Amino acid sequence: MVSLYQEVREALRESDFRPKKRLGQNFLIHESTLQKIPALLELSADDEVLEIGPGLGFLTRKLVQVARKVWAIELDPLLVDRLRRSALGSHPALELVHGDILKADLSRILPPRKIKLVANLPYSISTPVLFRIFEFRERFSLLVLMVQREVAERMAAVPSTKSYGTLSVWCRIHGRIVDKIPVSPEAFFPQPRVRSMILKLALNGEPFVGEQEMSRLRSLVRFAFGQRRKTLANALAGLAGFHNRDEIEAFLWSAGIDPKRRGETLTVEEFVRLSRTLGEKPGAGA
Repeated sequence: MVSLYQEVREALRESDFRPKKRLGQNFLIHESTLQKIPALLELSADDEVLEIGPGLGFLTRKLVQVARKVWAIELDPLLVDRLRRSALGSHPALELVHGDILKADLSRILPPRKIKLVANLPYSISTPVLFRIFEFRERFSLLVLMVQREVAERMAAVPSTKSYGTLSVWCRIHGRIVDKIPVSPEAFFPQPRVRSMILKLALNGEPFVGEQEMSRLRSLVRFAFGQRRKTLANALAGLAGFHNRDEIEAFLWSAGIDPKRRGETLTVEEFVRLSRTLGEKPGAGA
């Protein structure tokens, strides 16, 4: 049996393709790790899946064996061409999309029902892609994400820790991490210089806040973490609707938050409470 490593080497020999560092093209070739991903997705014959970055199609092959439908979005035109010419290209369960996940019209590509998502996210774009996914979170029921370990730590971080920030809050707003699997550099070709983590994120039936509140919460969190060393009374000075420090302190106290605290100490529930209090003040928070 040909190993996945041998398949990668063969792909390099027979084409002009070379893994691009700028696109984070490190292909997972560890068979037992690949087998764990469909298990984390809890795939059944009725499931539909969006795969971001199918690469050489090693995981895609496993997905189409079980799932009813797989949408695979790939940016690299050489990989898209190779996938289309492979046996996967004619598989009835696969719809291959050549595009950028940060720009693709997901409303047009995906069905109007909840599906599952799996992605191997390069470090350079992992945060913007995650926020993009959360924008369409009503389309997804479950996320399985492979990210650099530092990103995983930020996603799972709790208040008053160095890694806790905007991404931590946003992950908890939308769901909770229920499983994680460490992945060593040796599981990839070419080997990255960093360690990775596979995270299973179960999405809430509904986010902690409604769509109308989301913009206000996003602004509030951005200000709170914009200057981590500052107290909330100073960090929120740029919020619209407030004219001086006394107004900001009064607002914080009205939400039960000490103005001397820093943003990194607030729980997600406290951010939500603060956002809702902000919503009661006309013209504030924009």
